[in-house]
Amino acid sequence: MTTSGTTTPETGTSTTTVPRTNPGAWPTLSYRDAEAAVRYLIDVVGFVESVVYRGGDDRPIAHAEFRWPDGGGIMFGSEPSEGRWSGAAGAPGTSSAYLSTDDVAEVARRVTSAGWRVLRPLAETDYGSREFAFFDPEGNAWSVGTYRGEGS
Repeated sequence: MTTSGTTTPETGTSTTTVPRTNPGAWPTLSYRDAEAAVRYLIDVVGFVESVVYRGGDDRPIAHAEFRWPDGGGIMFGSEPSEGRWSGAAGAPGTSSAYLSTDDVAEVARRVTSAGWRVLRPLAETDYGSREFAFFDPEGNAWSVGTYRGEGS
């Protein structure tokens, strides 16, 4: 949620809550070959490109934002040659993310057809979700399921 302000005599402002139109949390990933990631995150995983900012030779993808069709998104880019602000955290192949969708079987089909390593085959969970997990070509772990969190 985001807020907009209106003036009140007691405090000078009061806030009104309005719906946020953009995700408030963005998992971030770094890729050795971000150009390849642009293609397979769309073609295999199912993301939708929002924006890609090109960089120089040492960092071909400076910043990219992809949206997940069922809500949310990720940010990623080429591994920086000068090192990352987060140190070792977030290095290529060290990230994990969960994606919620009603069509887990279709994501599983595309991932399996691409020959990627399956971590958990498509199955029902004890908490009522249908889930599947895999590594992308650079070793990032992805879990995909129907569970959308409590209250969803």
